[in-house]
Amino acid sequence: ELRRLAAPLVARLLRLEGDGAQPRLKALVSLLVADGSRRSAAQLLISEFAAEDLSLAGRLLVLDALAGAARELSNNVELPELPEDQGSYAAGAAQKPKAPELGTFGKTRRFASATRVPESLPNRFASELRYFLMPLVARWQQPDQGCARWATSEATLVAALLRCLGVLLECAGCASPDRDAAASECLAVSSEALTHADPHVRRCSLFLLSRVLLVGCELMVFERPEILSELEASPFREGDETCRRMAAGILACLSKYTLL
Repeated sequence: ELRRLAAPLVARLLRLEGDGAQPRLKALVSLLVADGSRRSAAQLLISEFAAEDLSLAGRLLVLDALAGAARELSNNVELPELPEDQGSYAAGAAQKPKAPELGTFGKTRRFASATRVPESLPNRFASELRYFLMPLVARWQQPDQGCARWATSEATLVAALLRCLGVLLECAGCASPDRDAAASECLAVSSEALTHADPHVRRCSLFLLSRVLLVGCELMVFERPEILSELEASPFREGDETCRRMAAGILACLSKYTLL
């Protein structure tokens, strides 16, 4: 039933105007999380992402929904780290509440009852990454004609896409069977965006690159000499201080492998 209703619901929710983005986002995330509609909803949302008749706000809503669903399916309590000055990943994006801290009694907190330690939850997104990240990149590279082609090159949307890809990759984690393929896609997109004219886009590109390192694909970066060249040149020609700091941090991480 959910699968049959996914198409009309997605189309309607993306094109509603006015206030109320938060309820629409929650509804889209619910469709993406539910077993009966997840993959069909993901396919529909990704198709709509680069449709000619969708507004910029609608395209951003698609990215918010995909990232929100990834967080829920992965049981990722902590939000992924974002580039400085970016604020939250997306206004009103679905977030899981932080786990409550264990209480203390007096000044003693050395031991906690085993019954109070939160159990490890399964990452259901690890096996779903292939239905989210790769199709999203492909759709971004092949948008519809007209407004869609303009929108997919607009700096605001490019930055949001880069952040979304980073969230998807991190939520899937090291154990995802599609980790390497997804990381390769992310490196290609990040490489292109590292030289973007907008510093906001460059920050998000570096954020995406840091997620590639986070899931254990550091060695794949050494296969992209153009990325290494940009990182090494950053102290000399990068005008944005935040980008310089982020690039320095990535180089510091990569330097551990050159010393092995």
